[in-house]
Amino acid sequence: MFETYSSPEIQAQLEAFYPQVTERRRTLMENVVSHRTRHFCMVLEDLFDPHNISAVIRTAEVFGLQDVHVIEEENPYCVNKSILKGSFKWMTLTLYKKRMDCMNRLREKGYRIAVASTNTNNSVLDLDLSQPTAFYLGSEFHGNHPDTLAAADCEFKLPQYGITESMNVSVAGGVLMTYLDLFMQKKGRDFYALPQKEKELLLLDWYDRHMNGIDQNNPITRIGG
Repeated sequence: MFETYSSPEIQAQLEAFYPQVTERRRTLMENVVSHRTRHFCMVLEDLFDPHNISAVIRTAEVFGLQDVHVIEEENPYCVNKSILKGSFKWMTLTLYKKRMDCMNRLREKGYRIAVASTNTNNSVLDLDLSQPTAFYLGSEFHGNHPDTLAAADCEFKLPQYGITESMNVSVAGGVLMTYLDLFMQKKGRDFYALPQKEKELLLLDWYDRHMNGIDQNNPITRIGG
């Protein structure tokens, strides 16, 4: 895939997996990693229904968003493999016991914080999507926490034309990611792709998980608690 590698060490590690992975599988993974992005990420704050969380994670994988952050300060998240359909193996998932730990970490990474709200007139289409942005979706009953709303950089809502106030949160996540994908397509997905070293390291994780499972290389990191 790569004409040159970021380091001889990573090149050797990747090439060690090649005999163990079919050419068809290698081609698939290399094509997918070339479209991965961290320009946008999804943040799920204290969702009550773990099925909704799993559905958003699965949709994020399909749309090529590498990172999903899950805040479980009030509602713990249990991985639902029947909904995820294996998608979480290819993701980077971070779970937080404290919502402000999540926000602080995202700001350190350079993300602007955009929070879904039914109390704003700002459409997602009005946002400056050229900036790396973390999109927050709140709980099914209460939305995002007041502390999150107060600390956010901006609020947004999805375009709607019906009487019903809001969509199911997992549906809203899918609609949002469709808008984000269309934005990236206009400029070209390559512009938002991962740096080469990140692609190589991600491929190493994928080959390892593909061959050896996730017991020693878990895609889920837990912070706090």
